Amino acid sequence: MSLSDFIRLLEAYRDTRYLFAADGVEHEVRIDRRNPEAEAWLAGRGATGAGFVSADNPRSRLVPAAVNDAARQRLAEAVRRRGAGAVPHTGAGLDGAWPPEQGLLVLGLPVAELTALAEDFGQNAIVWFAPGQPARLVPTRLLFEVLSMDAEG
Repeated sequence: MSLSDFIRLLEAYRDTRYLFAADGVEHEVRIDRRNPEAEAWLAGRGATGAGFVSADNPRSRLVPAAVNDAARQRLAEAVRRRGAGAVPHTGAGLDGAWPPEQGLLVLGLPVAELTALAEDFGQNAIVWFAPGQPARLVPTRLLFEVLSMDAEG
């Protein structure tokens, strides 16, 4: 991955709407922004933070719908095994250039465990949000491996 492709990928994450519905209300979370209503929902569940995790399109490469569906089922089972709460989420880019991805907003797991889980599913990053803080992109080591492999030639 070239540096310019890497930058475009980071911009794509930033220009994505992370959507979830809870208690009959749809919430939108965006990187580097706050959403007080979503934060209040999270705090109301006693969670100090939560992460958006997907199993779709590992390494940002499109795969067939059936492959994504099977990966989503494995992700849901992995989250259940860890005893974490989760609600479905959709990640949708503002420009529509990339198809929306499905995943889970996972509550009750620390950031390090969520990034490890994301790595297990070939994901470059998660999006973390917590009450009182703007949402942030948390890269997995896979994102930097791709960049460093390109630099090595």
